[in-house]
Amino acid sequence: MKMKKIYFLAILCIVFTSCSKDDSSNDPNSITKEEIKLFNFPSEEKMEEKIDEIITLKSERKQIVLFNFNESEASKGFTLNSKKTNDLDVKKRDKAIKNSLKIYHTALLSSIYELRKELNFTSIQSIADEINSLNATDPNKAKLLTEIHQKLLIRDPLVGIIKTVFNERVANIINIEGEVIIEGKKVNYKENFSTSNQTQKYIGDEFIVGELAGFNDDYKAYYFAGREVHKNDLGVKFFKYYTELKTYMGSFPAMNVVECPSVFTVQDGSKAGFAQSKDNPFSDYAFSYPFISGTGVSVRYRGGNKNTAYVPVGGNLKATFTTTLGGVFKEINVDLVYKE
Repeated sequence: MKMKKIYFLAILCIVFTSCSKDDSSNDPNSITKEEIKLFNFPSEEKMEEKIDEIITLKSERKQIVLFNFNESEASKGFTLNSKKTNDLDVKKRDKAIKNSLKIYHTALLSSIYELRKELNFTSIQSIADEINSLNATDPNKAKLLTEIHQKLLIRDPLVGIIKTVFNERVANIINIEGEVIIEGKKVNYKENFSTSNQTQKYIGDEFIVGELAGFNDDYKAYYFAGREVHKNDLGVKFFKYYTELKTYMGSFPAMNVVECPSVFTVQDGSKAGFAQSKDNPFSDYAFSYPFISGTGVSVRYRGGNKNTAYVPVGGNLKATFTTTLGGVFKEINVDLVYKE
């Protein structure tokens, strides 16, 4: 009888331990002991390769989420009149939009957690991405995570979303302590390579210009143009230039700002101009890059390598931004010329 009791207790202990392990592994946001705590790169070139790999994986997952979401939204049709202005209709529209954005960002969160598992690594950029989606699904958790990682996070003053203190590209390989190992040396990017320090030796954005292009209630479209600064292993600096369009829903601080899936339809001739001096007129652009059409929460055009440092000095944009969320159709039409 005593042996049976011991055997029963042993089995119970095994079952309890197994359940505990299962619970831990099923938490998609858990940072386990087995996870890579710090990336170790033999060179900056290898670091750039890893950054490109991660960005590609993130993009592929986002496209899958977007495709599935758009199919689901298309099946709903235009069920709510976006032009009615009485309180009841406005509340119905707001609720429908909020529910659809919650569905989109719930799927996006799953892709974020899946990528962490695949990489076996949690970057500070991954934390920022998580917070920005949690603002649509679980604002309290978003607030808590922001407080935990506040030393490495900032709120974008133009849009209102959470960003890291680092460039968005390089933040994908920086751990949650702000560190990475390059050529055998542990580098604390918060102390040496944050956006407030102009002596950085990493991929970073410089001279970014951006403004609100247009809005329809809380649906907002923004344009950006800028340059990425790269430095190879020989210490030689080179640059890549880009244009970008983004859409968001929300108006901080009245409500949380979240990425909003859209269709970007850009007219030919829309472009951002670059020159070596901001004093140059439109006709003196050294070169220009187009704003482009596409689907998603953003569309970005990125040019090839250049050895000379230019700055964005102006441009023009004629475009239509549209989104359908919960059967509610919203549209923004933009026709503007800007000069920096």
